[in-house]
Amino acid sequence: MENKELIANATQLLSELNKSFQICKQGTADDIRLQELLNTTIKELKKAEKLNNSILIDLEKFYQPTSLLIGLGSLKLNDQARTAWRNYDKFHYEQVKHLLTLYGPVFGFYSLEFPIFC
Repeated sequence: MENKELIANATQLLSELNKSFQICKQGTADDIRLQELLNTTIKELKKAEKLNNSILIDLEKFYQPTSLLIGLGSLKLNDQARTAWRNYDKFHYEQVKHLLTLYGPVFGFYSLEFPIFC
């Protein structure tokens, strides 16, 4: 996948999630947080001229809290919004995660056999 194609796909998937989310949002704190995350990330993607680690980090900074909001928060997504999220989730794991480069020490290793809590 080309760099511009990845940015275009991410923008399209997030725009679809945003559109679906508008129908079911209820004004809760989690709804407001998700809307802020969507707005910020879509804005950064539209400004992006080429794919670099900064854009990938922006996508990861969107993905991590959104995943928590949807999985553990009080968000009530309808079927359309949930499908849009799953489409983005699949895209993120298949296209973004393996391109993301982390620099410096990484903490929080976890093993099922020997759990380590930092």
